[in-house]
Amino acid sequence: MVTTKLVGVLNYTNDSFSDGGEVHDIDSAVSAYNQLVQAGAEYIDIGTQATSYGAVQNSTEQEWEKLAPLLTALENLTRVSVDTYNYETAKRAVEAGVKMINDVSGGKDLRMLELIASNPQVNYICMYSLTVPADKSVRIKGCNEVYDWFDKTVVRLTKAGIRNDKIILDPGIGFTTNPKQSFEIIQNVHKLREFGVAVMVGHSRKSYLEDITQLTPEERDLETTVASLHMYGKVDYLRVHNPGMHKRAFTAWREINS
Repeated sequence: MVTTKLVGVLNYTNDSFSDGGEVHDIDSAVSAYNQLVQAGAEYIDIGTQATSYGAVQNSTEQEWEKLAPLLTALENLTRVSVDTYNYETAKRAVEAGVKMINDVSGGKDLRMLELIASNPQVNYICMYSLTVPADKSVRIKGCNEVYDWFDKTVVRLTKAGIRNDKIILDPGIGFTTNPKQSFEIIQNVHKLREFGVAVMVGHSRKSYLEDITQLTPEERDLETTVASLHMYGKVDYLRVHNPGMHKRAFTAWREINS
């Protein structure tokens, strides 16, 4: 059984699909960070650039201008993951002491790979995506494309000099997959562990859940947690908005299955 760690989502943006605008200044961002830690998240994934459907993409400078003061305000960056596909932002974050980068572009910028390879203390989350921001009209044809991408990406990243134990691959639920494909990936999530690297699934509150509920994104934590319970013990990381609910569910799951 794999030890599954929770990565809490901190969207420091105005247009995130589920909670854009809720965290609107440094004080609220620090408070949100502390709440996620107290709720049980082992890492906090901080994004200042939304990549959901139709999100406006800011410049690298705009992204860093918002992120830098927050990193300064957080005394300990060992739990921080920075959600960025911009090389310059990632470079500055690593220089500031961040130990995890979450790249939703799938490592398309070779400079990003060089950065990670030259900083072996940094974990690298590499997510499969076809477009950034996400686009519902651009999808894979079948789930085998995800497995093929995992296989090829492990080779590509290791050839770039990134250590296997620093690679974390994410199948890109909602970025590459339609609802049916998203459920298929989740149902067969054990297959993602066959490629010799860590796996993270970022499925929380996403649009695939519209197939089973009409609730708004911020109301989908129950459905998200049910999906997480299926993946618990099978993947290394689950990226979620409500780690507190997950901790409770995982405690109950362990007791029932002990």
